[in-house]
Amino acid sequence: MKTSFLVLALLALTACKEDVAQRPAPVEITAEAAGFYCQMGLLEHDGPKGQIHLDGMPAPLFFSQVRDAVAYLHMPEQSHAVTVTYVQDMSGATWDAPGKWITAQEAIYVIGSTARGGMDAPEFVPFSDAAGALAFIDRHGGMMRRFEEITPAMALSATLPTDIAPAPSSDMSNRLRALGQYKGN
Repeated sequence: MKTSFLVLALLALTACKEDVAQRPAPVEITAEAAGFYCQMGLLEHDGPKGQIHLDGMPAPLFFSQVRDAVAYLHMPEQSHAVTVTYVQDMSGATWDAPGKWITAQEAIYVIGSTARGGMDAPEFVPFSDAAGALAFIDRHGGMMRRFEEITPAMALSATLPTDIAPAPSSDMSNRLRALGQYKGN
């Protein structure tokens, strides 16, 4: 019995390692990188950016704003298998020098703040820790949301409502899993 349990545990760990090993690393922004929607150079825009890696594509799709990346994931027309989505962590970073890349699912977002993204539209500001998000809310307003709490209405509307009600959970994780290769990271 103990041997069977150990074998199953090792198989599970091996599968986890393979999932992480297959996930592409974030790609740093270069002068040639352009936003998927605007086709403008990303380095011309302040604020956090996003990148989405699609299965079978050699390079990620870059987004001038995090909210644009989240909107892309919510679009009904989006049918490609998403391998991983990264956003820039604003914990300890500045608007003109966003932080390291973290997965979109691990980020805590401030939405409904006064912050405007790279395309001068309302932004979803990602943080790796709640303390950073709360400090940002103290200065710029807004509220915290986890990735799975962001609804299509929040991501796809032209403006964010100022009284965003708590979302129980959107179907984002299930939708991405249905698209294929998404591993939940």
